[in-house]
Amino acid sequence: MKEFMIFTDGDVDLPSPYDKEIILLPQYYYFDESMVYGDERILPRNEFFEQLRTRRAYTSGVNPALVREKFESALKDGKDILCITVSSGLSGSYDTIYMTAIYLKGMYPDRNIEVIDSLSASLASGFLCMDALDMKKKGKSLQETSEEIRKRVHRIDLYFVVDNFKYLVQGGRVSEAVGKIGDILDIKLILTMKNGRIEPYRKNRGMNHALRNIRNIAQSKETSRLGAIYVGNTDMFNKCKSLVSIDCEADLNLIVSSHVGPDTTGIAIEWKAYGRAEEKS
Repeated sequence: MKEFMIFTDGDVDLPSPYDKEIILLPQYYYFDESMVYGDERILPRNEFFEQLRTRRAYTSGVNPALVREKFESALKDGKDILCITVSSGLSGSYDTIYMTAIYLKGMYPDRNIEVIDSLSASLASGFLCMDALDMKKKGKSLQETSEEIRKRVHRIDLYFVVDNFKYLVQGGRVSEAVGKIGDILDIKLILTMKNGRIEPYRKNRGMNHALRNIRNIAQSKETSRLGAIYVGNTDMFNKCKSLVSIDCEADLNLIVSSHVGPDTTGIAIEWKAYGRAEEKS
């Protein structure tokens, strides 16, 4: 059985120690095109959010040349590849990675490359990577692992509580008029992933109401993994953690953070059985 390596991209978050064993293909962010971060240059989180409060951040997907370089290094070393990516509905990274894989399969016909669209992001996609690594360590083959991960794509959910509409308006997720009304009425929005895209899940009157609904979601069915996601507001994060029983936690990557802002927290869930938001309400 051939050994395989597990890759993911910069829109996916992993808790320790998985973040040290799964190879990250970076994505990029910038406030000014003359200074791009994400690979060799990393902007500290506190500096990123300090700038984000007054400037809009822009993002871009994986670098095709870097993907090819990292994949080819593994292939030349005699290893196959499993790559689990952020949703293709959120980023062009899946398409870039998939096309690179097709090209390299032609060059290395004796090697196998599996690219899986997680249809999610952040720690929810990370759970699939964690599952894949656990399976690999138990001796599962690349084919066995990839087949199982594709089934589990439909058992993960992601929910974010957003305190400030500013960043959603900036990114075109909600209209400016809706954002103003939401702020005036103290509406806190829970966002989720549906069919690979970010969509509103529930409007809440006040943060306490929103976090109680997060708790209700987390308790609605039996989970395999449950994790809390820290963005930039420690108080929100701690309140969220106090209401749910978590297995792990992770920092939200700065790519997704740029679209939701620092005053956000959330949970990622891997259910023991398939069930989406509508079925759990």
